Amino acid sequence: MVQLTAHDDQILKALFDPESSGDGFIKPSSTSEQSLPGLPEPQFAVIAVEERTILQSLNSAAPTPSEIQETVLKLSDLINTYPTYASAYVNRAQARRMLIPSDSLFSKQENAQASEEVLRDLDQSISTATPVSISVSPTPHQCQILGTAHTHRGLLMLMIADKVRCGSKVYGLGHVLQKIDDAEEFEELANKDFFTGGQYGNQTARQLAVKTNPYAKMCSAIVKEAIHREIESFDLLN
Repeated sequence: MVQLTAHDDQILKALFDPESSGDGFIKPSSTSEQSLPGLPEPQFAVIAVEERTILQSLNSAAPTPSEIQETVLKLSDLINTYPTYASAYVNRAQARRMLIPSDSLFSKQENAQASEEVLRDLDQSISTATPVSISVSPTPHQCQILGTAHTHRGLLMLMIADKVRCGSKVYGLGHVLQKIDDAEEFEELANKDFFTGGQYGNQTARQLAVKTNPYAKMCSAIVKEAIHREIESFDLLN
């Protein structure tokens, strides 16, 4: 029997077990503050109440397109007034997605602008909420925003990867992403987002980071091949 070294065991756990790394989470600040960069705590509290009021119309089982569009417009007004309020970008991205049929997202030219706006909102929320340096601890609210935004964007990257792999035409990627024509590159972007989202505490992202880890996928392929060979050998012996 082959004995794994402690180092080998640690690598395998890091590849396949999202909970194995003790330093896998970015710890939020221990203060009671919830604010975002550039927003004093009292002002942040007022904006958060306004945002919750705007989102109330979406808390029904089936909001109408007009209700969703009205929410997008109100969130846009909030963003214009408070451009550093990252949460509004994440919620506007989700609201905009609700206006696009799932089979049309990045798939139809008439929805290209709307699809691109979803990605742009997620990009903006991430750039706005990300701490200026690793020495600055994010607030719990920042961790929530960044975990959600990275996970949402990672899921979109996986969706795009599937479309590219199937040879489908993809619309609404923006100037940078439209230069990528390889599904694996989009999967790598997804994995990076899931890894970061997991660091900020999003459990879905941590699980998906494992499933989309290229090294884990490679190891999985190797294991499958070894099992296949064992089965062949067994058949030959009998």
